Amino acid sequence: MKHKNNTRTRGRKLVTALAATGAVASSALGQVTNTPAAKDGMVSLAEAAPELYHAMRRNSEFYGDPNTQLGSLWDRTQLSGNWGGLRDQGTDHGIYFDASLTQFLQGNVSGGANSGHARYNGTADYWLTLDSGKAGLWPGGALFMHAESSWQAKKSQNVNGDTGSLVPANFDATMPSNGQSQGIALPELYYDQGLPGNLLAIVGKLDFAGIGDQNYFANNERTEFLYTALVNNPIVGTFLPYTPLGAALDWAPSKEHNVALLGCQNDGNGTTSGFDKLNGNYSLAVQYGYSPTIADRLPGDYRVLVAYSTKSFTDFNVDSQDLIGEIIGKVPVSKKDGNYAVLLDFDQYFWTRDAGQAPADAPSRKGLPPVGVGLFFRAGWEPEDRNVIDQFYSFGVGGYGGLPGRDRDQWGLGWAGSHISGDVRNALSVLGRHPHDFENALEAFYNFAVTPATHVSVDLEVIKSAAAAVDTAVVLGTRLQFDF
Repeated sequence: MKHKNNTRTRGRKLVTALAATGAVASSALGQVTNTPAAKDGMVSLAEAAPELYHAMRRNSEFYGDPNTQLGSLWDRTQLSGNWGGLRDQGTDHGIYFDASLTQFLQGNVSGGANSGHARYNGTADYWLTLDSGKAGLWPGGALFMHAESSWQAKKSQNVNGDTGSLVPANFDATMPSNGQSQGIALPELYYDQGLPGNLLAIVGKLDFAGIGDQNYFANNERTEFLYTALVNNPIVGTFLPYTPLGAALDWAPSKEHNVALLGCQNDGNGTTSGFDKLNGNYSLAVQYGYSPTIADRLPGDYRVLVAYSTKSFTDFNVDSQDLIGEIIGKVPVSKKDGNYAVLLDFDQYFWTRDAGQAPADAPSRKGLPPVGVGLFFRAGWEPEDRNVIDQFYSFGVGGYGGLPGRDRDQWGLGWAGSHISGDVRNALSVLGRHPHDFENALEAFYNFAVTPATHVSVDLEVIKSAAAAVDTAVVLGTRLQFDF
């Protein structure tokens, strides 16, 4: 049966970037104060704008959102259900808890640095959110806590150590700290506050790259592509390490236009507080987003981001989540301090199913991307005299809903190319190493929904490493995910 939600939602397509969230939050604050979504005048972001929570959690569901479904194991959207009503009591008071388990079985079947081994690894994610409006404390606020654990994360134990690629073949296997098996870490702790004037403020320790580089079809390592450069632009890793301390302010003057400002530390990782990295190195970024809906049914997002870093580079540096440094090895030091980049990306549907064509038993998709097919593209440029990757390009096609009657499935086909800086290649040639100009990767996946809470993916990656001595790697894999 459907989870009973006695609140009226103001569903709006989320513009997939930090800039998107302000429009949703400020719309909620400005328009729903007198609706059931406001408890004693306290606007709840979870209920007025569930798509905001989807974006911040980088997950298309949470228990208590408008799509939450109860029933048998074959019907419910969370395997553990409502805990005998306890979970519903929690959400009624603004406390939302979710957990997921993602497991991988992958093998580099030919080429690469090491082939013929089946590698098993996995990660678990735990989310606890306090919605201040729902709790009756103050309107339009939310405190997010994200814990994460992994096993067999060492590169010798997963496919990232086998492909010989510069960019990791399995992004999720680098979490929460690349190359280390972990207990439970707390990589994210941050606060969102909707403000008057179409503003949203975010402060704390979080994955700015994950939410700032969002994309309809190529952004979520748990449900979409596995190859790192098809999850996020690896150039972002030069400026935004995994979960740094920082703050962002978004302004959404209309539903189609958004501007976001970001400042964060340039060092950090998922297993430290961030306060140990307050060394004066920081990154600044501004992003503009345009989000049209063509013919009233084809949503899309077009974004440009300009970033600057004050960091004094002692070498050609990029976050370890985005690059396996030992493939290039020790590189002579960069000659210049500071860094800057320009990034472009877009996603655009070219077909969506008419709402009137949906089957009577089609799952609810309130606040979610529509069933349909679209294109994605990313590009980025930064100086070659202080970066390993100075150009990046990716493009592909993806879809929500696959085979007939399978609205919960996802699929995608994409290519990514990372250009190795000429200065890096010249420096390495002196050391007797001659990497290729580009690392190229092609990936295809199909994510099959066994139940609303259980998903199985099949995945193929073909990676031509930047390392000249490494043959093209062919990686076959499966991914099993449970939402609890």
